[in-house]
Amino acid sequence: MIGFLHIAVVRIERIWGSQIWPGFIVLGLVLGVASLFVENVLVSALLGVNGFLFAWSGPELKKQKERAQREPHN
Repeated sequence: MIGFLHIAVVRIERIWGSQIWPGFIVLGLVLGVASLFVENVLVSALLGVNGFLFAWSGPELKKQKERAQREPHN
């Protein structure tokens, strides 16, 4: 999932820009809260981990914009 989100952050920033970063944080928080209400331990753990990863990817979108501006475009 980390690898998927790394690639997704780069592509999403390139296509839609970094202005949707709050959506990643909201999705992460929703997944994290949902993990608290699921009785199945495996599903709860997957929701919690993915929630953290999505919340982490929100600020990474802003950082990706800065990285993309510094790199020369081919």
